[in-house]
Amino acid sequence: MDKIISDILNNINEGLVLIDQRLNICIWNKYMEYLTGINSENAINNNIYEILPNLTRRYLKNSISNVMDTGLKMFFSSSMHGKLVNDRENLNLKISRLDYNNSKVLVLEFLDVTNQFIQVDRLKKYVTKLCELNKKLKEKEEVIKNLAYYDKLTGAANRTLFYKFSEKFLSAAKRNNTMLGLMFIDIDKFKNINDTYGHEVGDKVLVKVTDILKKATRKDDVVTRYGGDEFLILLPHIKNLTDCETIACRILNAKNNVIDCDKNQIFISLSIGVSFYPNDGDNIDDLIAKADMAMYIAKKRDGQDNYVCN
Repeated sequence: MDKIISDILNNINEGLVLIDQRLNICIWNKYMEYLTGINSENAINNNIYEILPNLTRRYLKNSISNVMDTGLKMFFSSSMHGKLVNDRENLNLKISRLDYNNSKVLVLEFLDVTNQFIQVDRLKKYVTKLCELNKKLKEKEEVIKNLAYYDKLTGAANRTLFYKFSEKFLSAAKRNNTMLGLMFIDIDKFKNINDTYGHEVGDKVLVKVTDILKKATRKDDVVTRYGGDEFLILLPHIKNLTDCETIACRILNAKNNVIDCDKNQIFISLSIGVSFYPNDGDNIDDLIAKADMAMYIAKKRDGQDNYVCN
C-alpha cells in the first residue's frame, strides 16, 4: 500500500510536500525534485525553510503557522507571490492540513502554471495585434470613405456627398418649413490661368479656393467641388437673404486670395449665384439650375468678384 501511495504521489503533475508539526519534510515527490533539483533523500527529515528558503518570508511563515494551528486552507498565486521555489517556473501554492493519528501534517501543493502564463502572454499579444489590425482597418475604411465622398485634389465634398447632404437638408427644410440656400461658384478666368501658367498652378488655385470657401462658411455648410472650377455650397439653417449675403461677402472679401507663381502673383476672383428653397424650386436640381443662372449674371457684370441672388 505504501508503494502504491508513493507511486501516486510521484506521478501527479504538481509538486507535493508533506511536513510534520516540527516543519520537517516527510514526503517530497518526484515533481518537487524536478522543480528544485533536490532529490527526496536530501529533502526528507530536513526543515522546510532550510530546503526552500524562499518560504521564509514573514507572511508565508505566519500563514504556515496559522494553517497548522487552525486548519484553514491558504492559497498564494504566482502572479502575486513569485519565486516560491525557483526563478524559472510560475507556481501557485496551496497549503492545507491533514489530521492523522492525533498528529497534524501540512500539505504544500506547488502547481506549475508557467504554461498558463505563456498562454496568457500569447493571448495578450494576439489581442494587441487584433487591436492594431482593427485600427488599421478603420484607417483604411476612412481612406475609402474619403475616396468615395471627397474630392481627391481639394478635400472638398464631391457630388456623391453633396447629394446625400442635399436630400437630408432639403427634407428638413420642407418638414420644418424653413429656408435652404444654395451657392453656385465659378472661378473667374480659370481657363486663362491654366493656359498661361499650366495645370499644376491651376490645381493650386482650386485648393486655394476651397480653403477660402471653407473659412468663409459656417460649420454645417457643405462646400462641394461640383466639377472643374465649379463649386456648390449648401446653406442650411438660414433665416433670410441677409444670411447668404453675409457669407458671400466673406468669400469675395477673403484677404489671402493670391497664388504666387514664379515672380508673378495670381489674384483669385469668383462669381457667385445664389438660390433658395422654397422660392426658387422644391428640388435640388431646380435650385442648382437657378443658382447657375444667377452665377452667369454675376459673371457678366463689370469687374470681378460679384454675387447675384435670385
